Amino acid sequence: QYETEVNEETPYTVIKTIPVKTVDGDWTIEERNYPAAKWVCHETDRPNSRSRRKSFFSLFNYIVGTNADDAEIPMTAPVSMQKDAGVYRMCFYLPAAHQAAPPAPTDADVFIQDRPSMTVVTRTFGGFATKDSHWETEAKDLKDALQKAGEDKGVDFSTYYRAGYDAPTTFVGRRNE
Repeated sequence: QYETEVNEETPYTVIKTIPVKTVDGDWTIEERNYPAAKWVCHETDRPNSRSRRKSFFSLFNYIVGTNADDAEIPMTAPVSMQKDAGVYRMCFYLPAAHQAAPPAPTDADVFIQDRPSMTVVTRTFGGFATKDSHWETEAKDLKDALQKAGEDKGVDFSTYYRAGYDAPTTFVGRRNE
């Protein structure tokens, strides 16, 4: 399952597309609305690859059946990560079939998060975004592009979600947001 394609992604509605010209080329920024949804999450206070691996495999164990119902849950996309006040939270979206009543985690470090509906602005980019510095540069570039386009009114830049849609075995055509 770790290397298979996902068959369900977090649902969202595109509200608006914003074309932006940059020195690196043309971008399309999307303003999206995500409905309220349940995610299974793991937190750490360390931003290193070992901690991210621990988070991933704690969540992976949950979806392969290490949960109160011994239920296998299909892998979804994206894997989201949020850095907020020194805490790194990695989450997997729970598929529609498990939104109403997700199995309780049996790992004390894994929890179900009820995310409220939210409006976000994002852009898609490729490659392997494995370092925090890469994500921070992307967040800064997105903020700068929104400001330059005059589309930054009401946008909270104090935190951000990052999203990866591909298995580590996907080398070409990767999707990050």
